[in-house]
Parts: sequence; C-alpha cells; structure tokens
Amino acid sequence: MAIERKLWVPASAVSRRTLIVGGSAAAAGIALAACGSDDEGADSTATTAGGTDTTAAGGDTTPATTAASGDTTPATTAPAGEGKPGGTLRIGMVGSTNDIIDGQFIVAKPDQARLVLGWEPLVNYDADFNIVYEHSLAEEVEAKSADNYVIRLKQGITFHNGKDVTADDVIFSFLRRIDPDLGLAPALAQFIDANSFTKLDDRTVEVKLLQPSVTFLNGLAEYTATIVPDGYTREGEQIGTGPFKLESFTAGAESVHVRYDGYWGGAAYLDEVQIIDFADPTALVNALTSGQVDAVADLPFSQVGTLQANSDFAVIVSQAGSWLPITMAVDQAPFDDKRVRQAMRLIVDRPQMVERVLSGFGSVGNDMYGVLDASYPDDLPQREQDIEQAVALLAEAGQEGLTIDLFAPDDTAGLPEMAAAFAEMAKDAGVTVNVKVLDGGTYWGDEYTKRTFATSFWGTRPYLNQVAAGSLNDAVYPETHWPPAEHKEQWDAWYAEALAETDEAKRFEIIQQMQTLEYEEGGNIIWGFNNLIDATATYVKGFEARPNVLNLDHYGRGMKRVWLDV
Repeated sequence: MAIERKLWVPASAVSRRTLIVGGSAAAAGIALAACGSDDEGADSTATTAGGTDTTAAGGDTTPATTAASGDTTPATTAPAGEGKPGGTLRIGMVGSTNDIIDGQFIVAKPDQARLVLGWEPLVNYDADFNIVYEHSLAEEVEAKSADNYVIRLKQGITFHNGKDVTADDVIFSFLRRIDPDLGLAPALAQFIDANSFTKLDDRTVEVKLLQPSVTFLNGLAEYTATIVPDGYTREGEQIGTGPFKLESFTAGAESVHVRYDGYWGGAAYLDEVQIIDFADPTALVNALTSGQVDAVADLPFSQVGTLQANSDFAVIVSQAGSWLPITMAVDQAPFDDKRVRQAMRLIVDRPQMVERVLSGFGSVGNDMYGVLDASYPDDLPQREQDIEQAVALLAEAGQEGLTIDLFAPDDTAGLPEMAAAFAEMAKDAGVTVNVKVLDGGTYWGDEYTKRTFATSFWGTRPYLNQVAAGSLNDAVYPETHWPPAEHKEQWDAWYAEALAETDEAKRFEIIQQMQTLEYEEGGNIIWGFNNLIDATATYVKGFEARPNVLNLDHYGRGMKRVWLDV
C-alpha cells in the first residue's frame, strides 16, 4: 500500500510530549559524517525493498596540496537527469529549541542540514575524499608554499540578495571564523590574522599564513568553512550562496527554504525544502511511516530491517568513517589518572557494541579516529575487552568500585543505546555507571564540552584536521580536554611540526607519535565506526549511496539534485 503524503502539524502547535517525548553536532558536528567499513576504504549502499543495491568506493584523506581539476564554470541550467521540477520536500530530524541558523557554525544535526542548503565552502571532498572544486565556490586554490595560498573565486556567483561574491566576502568570512567573541574556529587563529590577506582583485585573495600548514586546503573543505557576505551576523539576514535561501526558522519546530533561482550551479528541482524537528527518534519514524515527512536523517539502527522490508521506503546506508565516542575529560577526576582511562577502554566489548548499538551496521574501532586517512595506524594492536586488567588498573588508581554518571543526548541515533550497553559491561569490572539521557537542547547547551564522562558523534576527516577540531586545548569542540597538562608542550610541538612538514613520509612519522600517545593515554573510547542510515519514501529521487561526510547524501549537496516523483 502506498503511503499518503499528509499535512505536517507544526511542533509549535503541539506539545513535545504530545509528539511522543522519549527518553548532534557540531557537537560532533564538526565532523558528522558517513562511516567506515574496513581498513581498505569505505563503501555506501542504498537499499530499497526491491533489492536494488549500489556501491561506491571510498578513498584516503591525505592532506591535499592541490584540488582535482574539473569544470568550474557556473551552470545556467537545472541539474542533469530525469528530475521533475517543483514540489516541497519535508525532511524530519530530531531537534530542539537549541537549534540555530548560522552559515559557519552548527550545534546539532538539524543545523547541518540548514547550513548546507544555504551556504557553500571554497572547495569540497568528492566521494573518494579528494579535494575538488565541484559544489564549491573557488575556481582555483594555488598552494605557492605551505604558508602561502592564492584563492580565486568562480565568476558569476551571487548571494541570495543578488550581490556578487567578492574577495572582500572571502576575507570577512575567514576573519569571522577566528573572531574570539564568536568561537567558531579558534584553532584557525594560530594560522591567520587580519594581516594575512591581500586582495589581488575582486575575485582573488592571497593568504599568507602565520605558520605553515599542509592541511590548509583540507580545512577549506570543512562544510562550516563557508563564504558569508561581508557584515554577516547570526542575528541578521541569513544570506548565502547555496541553492536554497531561508524563508523562515523557528528553533525546535521547523525551517522553510525556498529555491534560489539565481543559483550559480543551476536552479534546483524542488520549489521548497522544509526541515522539521521532532522530539525523539520514535516520533521521527512515525512521521515517515505515516506520510507526514518524505525523508528522515539518522534512522534508528533497530528500525532498518523493518523499513527495508517495506516497499514504500528506501533505506540509505552510507559508510565513511563516522564514530560515536564515549568521551573522558582528561583533566577531571577520575580521568585525570590515565590508568582509569585505560581501564574504561578495556571494559568495552567492541564487537558486541557493533551488534547491540549499531545492529551490525558498522565496524570495530581501536580508539583511533581518521580511519580513512592514509596515516591511520593499522599496526597498533587491536584493543580487546580485558575485565581482569581493567579491575587491576582501577585498583592501582584507587578507584575500585567506581561510581560515575555517563551523559547522552536523546537526539542522536545510537548514543543512548551505547551508554546503556557500556553501563552493563562496566558491571563486570565493579564499576557503576549511571546513564543520564538528556534532551538534545540541554545536552548540546552550555555544559556540552564541560562534562566529565559523556558521549558524542563525529564524521570522518583527515587526522590532523580532526586534531584541530577536537584534540587541542583550543579546539572547536574540546570534548576530552586533550592534551593533558603533562603532554601539552610535546603535543603542541608535534602538531606544529606535522603541519609544517611537506614530506609525507616524515609527516607520517610525526603523526605516528601523536597517534601512539592518544592510543595509549587518550580520552576517547572509539569502539567502532558507525554507518550513517537515512530513509526516504520511494517517490523521493536523487539521493545517491556513496561515502559522505553528512547524512542524506550530504543533504543532496543542498538538495539541488533531489526531486519528487509524484
């Protein structure tokens, strides 16, 4: 029986409890992405009830110094293919009143979708994680040296208000990200300041870094490293370059995005996209199966089989190195003792976690991120559950019979289940873990990076870029507060040396030292790599299965290639 597209009742008109209150990411967000399959790369599979599978191979994320060539001329026609123009796509996501709209920052997953619809970076990753100019604003980024880059914009790109995108906007966008009052990308401030930029002409900017960085080009591919108009503020008019422009936004309820007909890449098929917030995964799935929404991001792993068996829906399974860590603050008791951190890592039964939390949709991890990076340390011994050794380490640290709270949000698939599974495993080591599941709005709020023992989600990125995002004291999302004081000087020195080293073999030697230290003493319990799983009604066309950084085929790169067969 075909599902009926029903009218959606705004969350503002119904209480969250009525919508089934149960029980994100910049939070993880920076990284939110498709997940890893095995050590050889990644693939992604889209499955419909008819048994149709498509597979795309993944690649490495070695720091790039050049971008792959391609057509850089702005398109003047709609996307190629058999798409039908028109219609409104309704996307359901678990969100909260903590949701924001900012062209360069996110707090939770709904913020990602809204950002990608309206704003674009200078370069992008392709399905093999090579740096390319497709879906991005730069015509060319020339690496003159590890500390000198020239950025040239494509011609004919305009913001949603019709204004041309210029070098002034590029310079403003960089400086906004390092504004200490905003805290968007604090680690970037060690590489650029107000004197780093020279406007060569209206479309060209030269950037002279304060210190060399071989990851600069990769950093430009971060989905939050977008170009916003000169003078842009979060509180002001939301103007970007993407295929859809914001019409309205109510945090915790919905946002409405209308097609921008002046889009440089050719007008999208859809007339409108709605991003609709739901209270929890149960309400989200109910909305899809009842026809209230057309697609959902982050389908609960336990629901995959049910929807795969229903011919009205297509399930999209994307693999590209995503991870759901349990985070330990290395500067807070009891985790300021490395023996306690080591014990917690030994408590985890990793294969069981993959089965129980991910329903098998993932692979075992080894407390190390960047699984698709060419520098990933395959030679490190695979850590396995060892309750006896965990108990011994806790005894040495004076933490026998430890009782501790573990926090998780209710808005991210797998995190509450992960916390519950870990708590059960910890009992065998005499550790009592009290799981505290909070609503997403509270979890990703002011206490987000301050908690001692917590959970998160990240997407794939090159190792050094991930260090900048989460493993520096001034990282954007310092969840583990790494590095600890006793290693800070050495860690920061290694990081600076690696960024400046243009010889790949020598750089990998430095990275290996960093990885070994994190493997032995780090604050992340990375037990596995999860697939990103989304679902759509079968009349929704255009999403492809491939390695991705974000859900729903990178949100259809702003939904410009998505259409409705109705």
